[in-house]
Amino acid sequence: MKVEVINEKRLNHIHYCRIHKENNQLSGSFWVPAKSRSKNKKMFSFEVGETSFVLYDPDHVLKEKISGNTPSECVLNLINILINEDMEFLQKLEMKLERIEEQLMSHKGSHYESQIFEMRKTISTFDSYYDQMIEVVQNLQEFYNGFETLEKRLTRLSNVTDRLAEYSIQLREMHQTQVEMRQNQIMQFLTIVTTIFMPLTLITGWYGMNFRAMPELDSSYGYFIVMGVCILIIILEVIYFKKKKWF
Repeated sequence: MKVEVINEKRLNHIHYCRIHKENNQLSGSFWVPAKSRSKNKKMFSFEVGETSFVLYDPDHVLKEKISGNTPSECVLNLINILINEDMEFLQKLEMKLERIEEQLMSHKGSHYESQIFEMRKTISTFDSYYDQMIEVVQNLQEFYNGFETLEKRLTRLSNVTDRLAEYSIQLREMHQTQVEMRQNQIMQFLTIVTTIFMPLTLITGWYGMNFRAMPELDSSYGYFIVMGVCILIIILEVIYFKKKKWF
């Protein structure tokens, strides 16, 4: 069987994984998302004949050699190469999510929203990619046999991405809950401070009128009496708040 790799053809039009049959010729394309920021997405295209397999790899990103006794084996080998390290990659994503959770629980670090957003974006991309690959494999089973194990493997990868997506949503909700709790604590503190100073403001406003007939105006101890009343009010309010467990 003839196996050929062509690097000259440009594949910028590929945006998803698919397979179709036209004029008794089976052809397909793969749009593989990058597993790191430093790497670009991979784009492949292939054509399968009765006794030939042609792979278009314009960017020379596929290092492994594609081989097989039949065209179906070549396609199977290609897909297995594409997802060979994906489970380890998903495990690393899960470890990153666990580190974010530890930071959230210990209130260490910052920029949680951007971290969780980037993780959810990556997980969503791979979840869509695995769904497309499962559909490709299911379509291949209409023409060839032996793809059942590969479909199960892709289904497991898709299930892992679904679980990671739920995990990231839980982390986002946890972060949002912590933000709301901090806001509630700030509002509670401001409310307590306002409540404490409200009667003091009333007293200062009351004695700020300076009417000539006010009995405490000419008293030698008037200032200290009012000061003592203010301190007593503060003490009583603090005792009341503590009994109510407001702080």
